[in-house]
Amino acid sequence: MRYQRVALISPRYAIGPNAIADHPPAGLGYLAEALESTAVDYIVIDQRLGYTNQALLSMITEYRPDLVGISMMTYLHQDTYATIGEIKTACPETDIVVGGPHASTLRETVLKECPDIDYAVVLEGEGALKELCQGIPLAKIKGLIYRTKSGIVFNGDRPFQHLDDMAFPCFSKFELDKYLTSMIPLVTSRGCPYNCIYCPVEKAIGKRFRMRSAESVFLEIKYWRDRSFREYLILDDNFTLNPRRVLEICDLVKDDNLNDLNFGLPNGIRADRIDRSMLKTMKDVGFTKLAFGVEAGNDKVLSEIDKGEGIERIEESIRAACELGFGVTLFFLIGSPSETWEDFMDSINLARRYPVDEVRFYNLIPFPGTRLFEWVKANDYLVQDPSTYLNSASHFTNSPCFATPEMSLRERRKAFNLATKVARQVKKKALSRRLAYLGPLAGFVAVVYTNLRRLRYADQAMRKLRSAIAKVASAG
Repeated sequence: MRYQRVALISPRYAIGPNAIADHPPAGLGYLAEALESTAVDYIVIDQRLGYTNQALLSMITEYRPDLVGISMMTYLHQDTYATIGEIKTACPETDIVVGGPHASTLRETVLKECPDIDYAVVLEGEGALKELCQGIPLAKIKGLIYRTKSGIVFNGDRPFQHLDDMAFPCFSKFELDKYLTSMIPLVTSRGCPYNCIYCPVEKAIGKRFRMRSAESVFLEIKYWRDRSFREYLILDDNFTLNPRRVLEICDLVKDDNLNDLNFGLPNGIRADRIDRSMLKTMKDVGFTKLAFGVEAGNDKVLSEIDKGEGIERIEESIRAACELGFGVTLFFLIGSPSETWEDFMDSINLARRYPVDEVRFYNLIPFPGTRLFEWVKANDYLVQDPSTYLNSASHFTNSPCFATPEMSLRERRKAFNLATKVARQVKKKALSRRLAYLGPLAGFVAVVYTNLRRLRYADQAMRKLRSAIAKVASAG
């Protein structure tokens, strides 16, 4: 064995000083399960449970791992680099491996930017981490980036795994009782075969769509149901890509009389991969919330971003989901290529058209490896250097990364402000509808909840209050 004691870490990212994460990270859960099948001892430290860097260093020095594994996002990656430097200073003999979207997207650059990182694993990291610990020669580990005397070496991508052969996360060494909710994250597929110009999924987890069987997914659901967990978040990028599999999962849930479950699809599904009948079946077995990646309010912009579906089908699916009683969220982008102010207003009008629960408008961020990134660079449209915005840019702040002749920087900021206002209006109306049984109090409660949501990472007490209001609304 090369490594026998491993500390797996999920950094805090932008979560506030008093905030607590809603649920455990599924990605780190899969890495933990990979180690469960070896002779490796490990611990899990999820900083999103309120652990400061000082507390993190204390736990690491007490445990004395010979390898620390850190899951990284690109957002605030400089903060994570700083944390890695602190770990290396405190434990200079401990090696550090990183994975996640940041490592998969930027590859060798990550080791160049942070000299304290010893290894990176890309795309599906479970197999590479396991082989790294077991002592397989470094040159033979596919998916691994590492340092040699002559420089940084990447061994090439690792073949994708058969997902049914992987153990789903049991979170045995996670502090499940400390998360804000009792929701369990499920990942039933990986990859996305579509060609949206802005999407970094191909670099982060792979373009080829891979899915678990309906039976595998059902066994995971049953495992958690037997442990009295009833709420699930399906975090796939493309859960409904194969409608037949979705219906098979629903049939298994129904046949086992699991009639007290609640499923949400927060990452969004494609409107052209569902129909009313399928939505009805999903609703009958406990699917209550879903999101659609609408992105734009007309076919012109949808075509420019290579979305691969039209506005008529999108609206048809939104209408059906609303009529069936789903809590629907709509995702929109601000300032896509060719989008004008008039096009943006088509998105605003669509956001207001249906009785949805929520709308979210995202600043469009050009990620390396996407066609959008190459397009804005080639046309000199960037208003921030990538080294700056990749660390600090957020979909949720009014700080555009680029501007186009069709939509200026001023118009983009104006659009973001209007979108924020409309999002609050939609949420307030949705809550008022669901709380109508409270009579005159409905409007007051809706205003309180809407204002709480503006504090995206409010402290734990405020988030618990927000969650309680949402449950009252759902019950109504």
